[in-house]
Amino acid sequence: MRYLTLRTTVILACCLLVLGGEISWNDGFHGTECAAMSAISEIRVLGKISVSRKQVFLLDLCDSSTIPEDWRKVMAKQDIGEAPAVSSEKFVEPATMKVYLERFIESQGANPTQVRITMPDKIVVARQAVQISQEQIESIFQKYIRDNSPWNPQDIVIQKVSFTGLPILPEGPMTYEVVPSQRGRFVGNVNVTVNFFVNAEKVRSLGVSGKVDVFQNVIHASRALKQNDLITAADLEYQRINVSESTERYATQPDQVVNKRLLRNVGIHQAFELKNLDKPLLLKRGDAVTIIYNTPGLQLTAKGQVREEGSMGDTVRVSNVSSDRTIHCRVVDSQTVQAVR
Repeated sequence: MRYLTLRTTVILACCLLVLGGEISWNDGFHGTECAAMSAISEIRVLGKISVSRKQVFLLDLCDSSTIPEDWRKVMAKQDIGEAPAVSSEKFVEPATMKVYLERFIESQGANPTQVRITMPDKIVVARQAVQISQEQIESIFQKYIRDNSPWNPQDIVIQKVSFTGLPILPEGPMTYEVVPSQRGRFVGNVNVTVNFFVNAEKVRSLGVSGKVDVFQNVIHASRALKQNDLITAADLEYQRINVSESTERYATQPDQVVNKRLLRNVGIHQAFELKNLDKPLLLKRGDAVTIIYNTPGLQLTAKGQVREEGSMGDTVRVSNVSSDRTIHCRVVDSQTVQAVR
């Protein structure tokens, strides 16, 4: 059992209150300087005191209903010392508390013998606490993921939120901040730290982790397709799948697929992977094309024959039919190329 013990000094009626023999409480009484205090006839000390702040003040230990207003103001500022730890209790010896009050009354210019001090058998000081629930922690984690991840919240599934122990915080206005891990991941196994603040002071940090999956409508093949096939809108179907392993692996929009050329076979109901899609093949080896030569103030054309396959924007080798000279050209469309200097 831990006690709050008081001892008085005779010089200036100062007092030192010690908690558990370890923590020194503030000494010295706050006297009035501007005006005399009103008459006070009784101070009742409470037996059970519950505080929410880190410090205990003299008024916390007393029944304020018997104390005049000017006395209450002074006693509310009389800092006795640090409160017990959260969810714990400490004790004040009634006899030494009475001596402390007598000295305090005297320091305010009153006669302690004319004030009735009512003391309980024991005085217990407890620190008020609030336990954060598992539901609150899960809600904090889920809100952070949905507010900060790059995906639509409707596509996110969060499960297996875990942490060690339910945090107990001092009572008071509570806020929090979520700090991501250095990797800053929002999918897969996600780890964050939640810092809790009470009265704007950090009181607890808690590591929280959870499994985050992302589900999206992914484009699949409605029929079996072969390498070099040109994909049409009729070849598409949608299936909602888990893309957490690689959120940018699959095609999710028609313009990512339609008119693209397959680089490998795709089976029926198989998802289209972006790495297996290429631009449409516009030219094949041997195709006849028109070569455009651009010179300052002049544009010339010639007949050509393609020497290699190419898609729009590719640079391919083309032979000039007239000169039998092979040059490099940029593919404009299926019938036109432009000479590249």
